[in-house]
Amino acid sequence: MTGSQLAIDIVGRAGVSLGQKWAEGPRNHLGLMSAGFPNLFTVLGPLSPSVLSNIAVSLEQQVEWITDCIAHLIRSGLTEIDAAPEAEEAWGAHVAELADRTLYPAAQSWYTGSNVPGKPRVFLAYTGGLDRYRAACEASAQNGYSGFVLTGPAPARER
Repeated sequence: MTGSQLAIDIVGRAGVSLGQKWAEGPRNHLGLMSAGFPNLFTVLGPLSPSVLSNIAVSLEQQVEWITDCIAHLIRSGLTEIDAAPEAEEAWGAHVAELADRTLYPAAQSWYTGSNVPGKPRVFLAYTGGLDRYRAACEASAQNGYSGFVLTGPAPARER
């Protein structure tokens, strides 16, 4: 669930690569954005319901959330969105807490990354169900994209 994103040398703020940031396991908010990588939306990635749901339904929900978010940014004259580090931390803890209520983390499978030598063992999917996930995404959007930092264009430089 991380391989496709880590196969590309994605570099965020301060020259930190996604691979460096995720060295101990993926970190993001709502499975949609990783702090320090502004405007980099992901779909069906780690810490989202993805493989534990109907993929077509999950994909549609995430893409609609992202397009609504971009429309909000444009309407508001904003140019950048990034996951807030504290929201990312809370989301990761929430995903882990829900997974720990199941037997999934005990399995030796690609769900935990144990099929890749040296990969950190982290349960990679959101087990709370698509309805709870959708509610969390909708709550964020209804609250001005809480859990994210939205910013406008950089001020013009004086010449």
